[in-house]
Amino acid sequence: MKFFTLFILLIALACNALAQQDAAAIKKKMAQIRSTTNWEDAAAAKKANEQIKELSKQLMMTGNPQGEQPKNQSKDEVEQAKKDAADDKMDSWGQVMKSAAGGKGADVFLAEPVREQIKDEYRQEESNKLKGKGVLEEMTFLCIDMSSPTVQLLIDQMENYKSISILVITCGKNGATVDLESLIAKAANYPLQQLYIINFKSFVTKVPKTISNFHDLNFLALYNNKISQLPPEFNTLVSLKKLYVDMNPISVLTPTINMMANLDTLGIAKTSIADLELSRIKQQLPNCKILLK
Repeated sequence: MKFFTLFILLIALACNALAQQDAAAIKKKMAQIRSTTNWEDAAAAKKANEQIKELSKQLMMTGNPQGEQPKNQSKDEVEQAKKDAADDKMDSWGQVMKSAAGGKGADVFLAEPVREQIKDEYRQEESNKLKGKGVLEEMTFLCIDMSSPTVQLLIDQMENYKSISILVITCGKNGATVDLESLIAKAANYPLQQLYIINFKSFVTKVPKTISNFHDLNFLALYNNKISQLPPEFNTLVSLKKLYVDMNPISVLTPTINMMANLDTLGIAKTSIADLELSRIKQQLPNCKILLK
């Protein structure tokens, strides 16, 4: 009996070691893709993102190697269940990214089914099911939904993420209070390229000047808030290519955007920008496409 128990223990340890090796290999491959991809090449970037997405799914499936197998389920059924769960998670994140990055004509609000999937994810995290440190360090997309009843659990984990390049800060259709200064501070070390602060309505009247510290930021969306002006520090966002301030009572963007020489798209639909200010913008940024609807 003792020999049998020892034998089972050795098998469990071996499985755990194998899973750790698999996870380490996957993370190494993801790091290699990130370091060797030419992210300025749209086709190469798309291919790399697809590869990273698939590897992220594989990484999720390596978790909990010693977990108890559910009763009446074969090993193949358990593996399929893990695969389905990983597919659902990646699909959910993919839908959020597509919705948030839709640009002109896109639905500003995140689709309700997607929102519910995100909430379900956070409810699962509540019982100590947040992914291991390795997964947190590899994730590139993070959505902070202030309408989620368990959002604070995610906020408390923010500083454990290391590779977030896309950050979405949003809420429900009725708006919600949010401490943007605190959230941006927690994200200070992210290699951020895209930032969305959307749908807060009257709960957001200004944005933190510390956003200007994200020097690689190339996409900034501030849809549907009550922002009346941008901080002058934003003129240091020289990498910014797309800026959306639609649905805000903002009336002046110059001279804040004067130094944004790489800006190719500016969304100002449903703002208070007058014709004179619009003329100034066109004169200072002649190559920038301005979206008025």
